[in-house]
Amino acid sequence: MDLYWLIQAVAYWSLVLFLIPLNYIKKIMLFAFLGGFVYTWIVQIFSVNILKRWIFEPDILMVYNIPVFFTLSWFAVTFLFGYMLWRFSRYQIWIVIFFVSWATAMNYITVSLKRIYLPGWSIPETFMFAIFSHVLLLYAFKYLHHVSKLGASENMIEDSFLSFKKR
Repeated sequence: MDLYWLIQAVAYWSLVLFLIPLNYIKKIMLFAFLGGFVYTWIVQIFSVNILKRWIFEPDILMVYNIPVFFTLSWFAVTFLFGYMLWRFSRYQIWIVIFFVSWATAMNYITVSLKRIYLPGWSIPETFMFAIFSHVLLLYAFKYLHHVSKLGASENMIEDSFLSFKKR
């Protein structure tokens, strides 16, 4: 059996433990669990088993044709996303762009490595769905943690470019 998803999960969780202070891990746990683990499972169950948009290559631990370590990977990534939104809410546009790009790039890489097949899906669709998902998660985070700086506002775009003006 292949270890790709296990290795990815270990790498992403290593980033979480390295980059996020423990007090933030405790604060973000509910958001990361709901947005990274539960939401990922729901999307995968619909996409893999009901809509049949993609197929995962067999892995060491599969549930409903979905690698468990794949969902654990996105649980970790959602911790990183939530932490970045909390600490750097002024740069929410860049944070969303980064994580949408990350999701799209990882999808491209896993397709290239033949870890996943996309018979009814494409990389551009991944990009568009990633935009939807990350904006949805941003608003979920905003309402779960009362971070009023997040979301659409009059100065959202201007604030995102402030660091360029200071130079």
